[in-house]
Amino acid sequence: MELTRRGGALRLLDGLLTEVRHTRGAVALVTGSPGTGKSALLRAFAARAAAAGAPVLYASASPAEAELPLGVVGQLLSGAGHHGIPAAVHREGQDAGVPPGGTQPQVLYDALRAPRPGRPAVVVVDDVHHTDEASARSLLYLCGRLAATDVLLVLGGQPRPSLSLPLAELLEHARCVRMPLQPLPEDGVAEFLGAPAGGAMDAATAARLAPDWHRFTGGNPRLLRALLDDHRDCEPVRPVRPVAGTAFRAAVAGCLRSAGAAVTRTARALAVLADDATLTRLARFLAVPERSVSSRTEHLDAIGLLDGGRLRHQGVRAAVLEGLTAEESAGLHARAARVLYDDGAEPPVVAVHLVAAEADETGDTDEAGGSARGRTGTAPAWAAPLLAEAARHALRAGGAHRAAQFLRAAHRARGGGPLAGGTLAALARAEWENDPASVLRHLPALEREPGDGAGGPPADPAADAERRAEAAGLLLWHGRHEQAAAVAGLGESAAVREVRAALGYVRPVPGGSSAVPDADTAELVLDSIVHGHAPPPAVAAVLTALLYAGETERAAQWCALTAGAERLRGTPARRAVALAAAAVVHTRTGLHETGARCAGRALALLSPGAWGVAVGMPLSAGVSSATARGAHEEAARLLRVPVPEAMFRTRAGAHYLLARGRHRLAVGRARAALADFHACRDLTADWGAQAPDAVDWRQPAAQALRSLGGLPDGDPVAVLTRSERRVAVLAADGCTNRAIAARLYVTPSTVEQHLTNVYRKLRVKSRGDLAELVGTRARTAAGAS
Repeated sequence: MELTRRGGALRLLDGLLTEVRHTRGAVALVTGSPGTGKSALLRAFAARAAAAGAPVLYASASPAEAELPLGVVGQLLSGAGHHGIPAAVHREGQDAGVPPGGTQPQVLYDALRAPRPGRPAVVVVDDVHHTDEASARSLLYLCGRLAATDVLLVLGGQPRPSLSLPLAELLEHARCVRMPLQPLPEDGVAEFLGAPAGGAMDAATAARLAPDWHRFTGGNPRLLRALLDDHRDCEPVRPVRPVAGTAFRAAVAGCLRSAGAAVTRTARALAVLADDATLTRLARFLAVPERSVSSRTEHLDAIGLLDGGRLRHQGVRAAVLEGLTAEESAGLHARAARVLYDDGAEPPVVAVHLVAAEADETGDTDEAGGSARGRTGTAPAWAAPLLAEAARHALRAGGAHRAAQFLRAAHRARGGGPLAGGTLAALARAEWENDPASVLRHLPALEREPGDGAGGPPADPAADAERRAEAAGLLLWHGRHEQAAAVAGLGESAAVREVRAALGYVRPVPGGSSAVPDADTAELVLDSIVHGHAPPPAVAAVLTALLYAGETERAAQWCALTAGAERLRGTPARRAVALAAAAVVHTRTGLHETGARCAGRALALLSPGAWGVAVGMPLSAGVSSATARGAHEEAARLLRVPVPEAMFRTRAGAHYLLARGRHRLAVGRARAALADFHACRDLTADWGAQAPDAVDWRQPAAQALRSLGGLPDGDPVAVLTRSERRVAVLAADGCTNRAIAARLYVTPSTVEQHLTNVYRKLRVKSRGDLAELVGTRARTAAGAS
C-alpha cells in the first residue's frame, strides 16, 4: 500500500543501479513532503538492492543529531564491515567507522573507492536535510568523485528546504537525478484503498469512497493509511464518510513534526485564526515576513493539510491543536485577539478569542505563541467594551449562548465583583433565551438595580430605559409583578410603555388599564413570535392577548402564521414560546390534535420552573385540547405539572382554571369544576373587568350546577356577602383563622363568625367540603379589598 503509484520511481532507481554496475557512480535525490512515502520508497529500494547482492549502507538523519559531527557518516560506516567495505578503526567515545579525531571529508570516499567488480555499493541517506555539517561535507566530497567509483548515492529529503552550505550545495549538485514524489490523485487513492496489502475494502467500495477520502487527506499516503486504520476501528460499522480518529490525528502530528517547528507554528496559527486568516494576519501573528509565511503554507499544502489556503477540515484543525497545553492554547487565542483587534476585525470575531483565552492573557506574543510579558491577571483595556459590543451583536443575530459568554467575559475583564445594572440585565436576557430558569438567581439584583448602578441621572437615558424594560420584562415573566411595575414605573420611552402595557395584559389591577390588544395587534405579535423577533418582556402578555382575541374569522391567517412554529430554529425559549403560541391558536380554532402536539413540544423544551407564570398558556391549551378529544388521562397528566402560585394572579391563571374546570366537569367532578369556575369569576371580579368569550366561565359553571342538581340562586357562593366570600376562599385555600385575620386585618373572632355563616349558607360541615365547593384561588385576589 505504501508504494502505491511509486513503481515508476523504483524502476528509475533500479535503472541507475544497473548503470552504476556497468559504467560509473551516480546520485539520486528523492524528494517528498512528510507522509508522501519517501522513506518507504528508500527502504524498499535498499531491500531490492541488497537482494540483488549489492552492499547497502543506510542512514537516517534526524534533528537530534544535527550537531553531532559525522553522525550520519558514522551510521553509514557502522555496518560497512559486513559488506567487506573497509572502515576506519573505532575508538571509544566515537561512532564506529569515524577516524580518530578526524572530520576529514574524504572519510566516506576512502571507505568506498575500492573497486567491487559487479557489486556496486548503494549508499542511502534519508531525511538528508537534517544531516550534520561534517557528514554533509563528506557526502559532497563523495558526490564530486562518483565518476571514479561504483557507488549509487541515494538521498531522500523534503522539497525546497531552507538550508545553508554545504547541504544546499549537496542537494543542488549537478549530478543529482531528481525524483519528486507527489500526493496521490483521486484514482491513486482508489488504488491505495483497494490494494491487497490493505485488505480494507473491495475495488468497487474503494472507487466509491475515493473522492471523499481524497478531499479529506489531499492524497497523502500517511494520512490515508491512518484514516484506513480509523475506518477499521469503526467495525462492525463501516462509515460512508471518513472518520478522523486517533490514528489520523497522530498521523497529522507526525507530518508536522517532520515538517519542523516553523511549519507547525504556522499550522497552529491557521487553526486558531480559521476563516479569519489572511497572509498579513498570519505574518503579524507569527512575527515573520509575509514571504516566510508563503513558503510555510506551501509546505503545508504539499503535505495535504490545506485546501484553498485553509486547513482542510475540522479533523485536521483538531489534530493541529491537540498537543497544546491549556496555557499554550490561551496564549494563541490571546495573540489572535490582539492581531484581529489591531486589524479592525468585527467585535464578535475578536471576542471569540478573548473568551477562549479566558480574557486574561495580555501583551504581545512571540512567534512560538507564548506571551511576551507573561500572564498579568488583567485583560487589556479594550477587552471589556469590545466584549459588551460583541454580546449585542450576538443577541441581535440570535446567538444568546455566545452573548452570555461574552458578557461573563466582559465582567471578568472589568475585574469581577457585583454585576453592574447594564451588564446584569443584558446577561439575564441572554440566559433567558437558553433557559429562563437560569434567570431566577438574578431576580433579586434586577429588583434592586435595574439601571446602571450609579446615582443621579443616567448618562444615557435611552440605554437606561432599555435596561429597565429588559429587567421589568424578566421580572414579569417570573411573576414578580409588583417589582416589574416598580422598575417600569420610571420613564416614558417606548420600551417602558410596552412593558407597562404588558403588565396590564398579564395582571390587571382595579382601576388600572386592562385593555386587551385588538385582533390586529395580536396578529402582529403572533407573527413576531413565530419568526423569532418578539422581545422577551412582552412574551407572557402576548400569549395571553392571543387567548383573549377570540375572533375566529381570522383562524386561517393565524393557523398559517403558526405553521412554521414546529420547524422554527432559534433559542430554546423562543422555540418554546412559538410552539405555545401555536398551541393556543390551534386550540382556540378547534384544531385540537395540532394544538396538543404543539403544547407537548413547548412543555418539553423548558422545565416548569423555566416557564414562570407563562406556563399557564401551554398547559391550558394542552388540557383543553386533551379534554376536547376525550384524552382525560393526558389532561390529568398535564394538570400534575407544578405551577407557580403567582400564575393564579394573572390572566394565564384564569385560563388554566377554566381548562382545569372543564376537565373536572368532563370526568364527573362537578363540584371541583364549579370551584375552578368560581375562582375564575372572582379573579375577573377583582380586576373590575368583564370576562370576554375566551374566559367565559358562566356557561360551564351553569352546566356544573345542573350536574349537582341545582343550588340556591344557581350559584353556591352567591348567597355569601363579599366579606364572607373572601373568608371562604382563604379558608378553602388552607389558611388558618389567625392567618385569615392577619390577611384581612380583622380579628380571629370575626373570622369565626363569618365561617359559621358560610358553613350554614353553603350547607357544608368541614373545610374539606368548603375547599371542594369553593376551590383554590389566588391569595392576592382573595385579599383584594
